[in-house]
Amino acid sequence: MNNFNYIKLKIDGKNILNEKYLSYEERKALDKGDAIYIYRSSSKGKFYVGQTVRFINRHKQHYNGNEEKFNKNNFDEVVVFYSKYFNLSSLNDVEAQLINYLFSDTDKKDKVAYEEDAVTNLTLGNHVNDYKDKEEVSNIIIEIWGKVLFEELHWVNTPVLEQLRNNALFKYSPIRSLTDQQSQIISEILNNSKESFVINGDAGTGKTVLLTHIAASLLDQTNKKIAVVVQPNWEKTAKKIFKVYDFNNKNLTITTATSLLNKFKDKNSINENDKYDVVIIDESHKLSRYHTKQQPSFNKVYENLFENCDNHLECIKLISKQLILMYDVFQAIRPANVTRQQFENLTKEFNKKKLNTQFRIDVSKSKEYTSDDYINGIKYLLYKDSKLKDKVTSKFNRNIFKDSSVDAYFGYFEEKPLKNMIEWLNRDQNFNPTHINRVLAGLFEKWKQEDGKHPEIKHFIEGDIERRWNSTQKNWINSKDEDASEQIGSVFAVQGIDLNKVGVLLGKDLQVDSQGHLYAEKEHFHNVNGKYNKDEENEFTASEFTLHVLNIYYVLLTRGIDGIRIGFWHNNELKEYVKKTLEIE
Repeated sequence: MNNFNYIKLKIDGKNILNEKYLSYEERKALDKGDAIYIYRSSSKGKFYVGQTVRFINRHKQHYNGNEEKFNKNNFDEVVVFYSKYFNLSSLNDVEAQLINYLFSDTDKKDKVAYEEDAVTNLTLGNHVNDYKDKEEVSNIIIEIWGKVLFEELHWVNTPVLEQLRNNALFKYSPIRSLTDQQSQIISEILNNSKESFVINGDAGTGKTVLLTHIAASLLDQTNKKIAVVVQPNWEKTAKKIFKVYDFNNKNLTITTATSLLNKFKDKNSINENDKYDVVIIDESHKLSRYHTKQQPSFNKVYENLFENCDNHLECIKLISKQLILMYDVFQAIRPANVTRQQFENLTKEFNKKKLNTQFRIDVSKSKEYTSDDYINGIKYLLYKDSKLKDKVTSKFNRNIFKDSSVDAYFGYFEEKPLKNMIEWLNRDQNFNPTHINRVLAGLFEKWKQEDGKHPEIKHFIEGDIERRWNSTQKNWINSKDEDASEQIGSVFAVQGIDLNKVGVLLGKDLQVDSQGHLYAEKEHFHNVNGKYNKDEENEFTASEFTLHVLNIYYVLLTRGIDGIRIGFWHNNELKEYVKKTLEIE
């Protein structure tokens, strides 16, 4: 702990009870020095996190009678942290991270407090993503948490931060620090209330994080009526995030697209006062269109006010003054999703933004390649001959796919893919017990949602290894099933989810034609709602079906934070195609 020091203080209001036991050096630091501090109430289990350059002065200010949090919470102890690496940029980072970790650890509203001004600053983005000595500061945060807050003080419940980093309360916190680009987008939205936006971004570029920040900024700085539209499997989590961070006020509605539209479906007309000022939609590429292979409840909205609409996006435009859409053309996975053409027509006047920074994939800094090389390579592999070929590039460092070292981000198994993936993931788990690792697969084995109720039904058999599909789609990662970690994850269970290491099985639903191009084979694709009806089938729907299957694999192949291994499930032709395309023969 040479990189930081800390001072523990017992307090009774503004009085520091153990002040006479402090050394001259400690008194001097408390009087003047860059510091992070955490107050705690031992009786109520509440915290207050802040930063200062003069702790003694700041402590007196807290207890001048004007701060309600300090008047009522009975704080009786405080720990103050110092480091040679603490300065304006790093203090912002440390403060933001500790606030979010404490929220994730306690999981309760009103357990963690901080300065309201800090919320505004953090929401608008203290630009702390890059600064000198950031790696050292990250290690300091790990030690502060594990050695001081957990081991010595027993203030927190989780021993290592890695366990909290996959927690939605941390990942999607509306007060996490932003990139300059993300902050600029928020500023434009706040300053252009009559303009709607499409925010494009590849998997892992922070679209959902940006969504929570946009909503929090609007709630903090305006009195607008706001709706946040999310997918059904994320609705509960989104509500919890905004509640815990105290942004869940009367002006905010968190809902699904269908539920939102159902509030208006009996109306024949709508006036401006009834409209939402802002509607923010996560994963807008998954909005529904009127389709025979659609859940009946999704189609029932097309009445009265919405009788002339062809899709949910068109309906939502009628009930909102400003739209903010998070979009990724590579993640539409069903024929019943709004089509690309529909989306482009409905948003042609929107302000288009593109997120560029990759957050999910964490390629070692010791490597010559980057996370962008991986994403660009996967997009090239899947889409170079498709309708989306204009959205991919052949310019990426192919060494990321050629790296055969033990810590390579990417790799593949030629034989016994399931056995080798399991062994690879288990080895990592032994070294990193907090990691969440899974084997995933395309929809090439029989897939029925009701099978999840029957653990004896197996879908993947390789020698003496037997595995089944994920038992549930909602919150599968935290499933209580005894075999949860052994189940094979489908796209429906992991879309929008971060995993540490993943294995991905590629099957016969993707094949190579005589021209050397990928296409989807419907006979080996086992999701009935993912296919077009026979009366719809033509050359257009065939190419669109191929895109849906390619998108499924794109989602699966972009889930891994720390590494990925692929294997080929009885599909040698696809194996040779991958090796040739990525030049890894």
